[in-house]
Amino acid sequence: MKRFFTISGVFMLLLVSQTTFAQEKRVMKSFTFKSDKSKKNSEDKTTIYEGNVMMKNDNISFENAEKVIYNAEYGTYTIYSPKNFKIIAAKSVHKTGKKEDSHVIIYNMREESVTF
Repeated sequence: MKRFFTISGVFMLLLVSQTTFAQEKRVMKSFTFKSDKSKKNSEDKTTIYEGNVMMKNDNISFENAEKVIYNAEYGTYTIYSPKNFKIIAAKSVHKTGKKEDSHVIIYNMREESVTF
């Protein structure tokens, strides 16, 4: 009987530790994206969206951007001259301080970070 409780206890600890240490998988609840033109480059795994680009998801939203370059390899969106850019939620926000890049915003979807 003692052995049964020991085995049951170890089994329960394994079950609890599995759910405790499992990696969190984030799922986007909503994602809206529109543009006038798009062009995909399979070699460097990028997609270029041009003309009135609009995006809204759980973390950021903007409208009427001139151009957005999505890099699928790194999960980044490079956003050029967006209007009404809003950060809804982000794990980190960085500012480069470079004056020439003042109209460029980089959003990393995997890290949930925004760089100005």
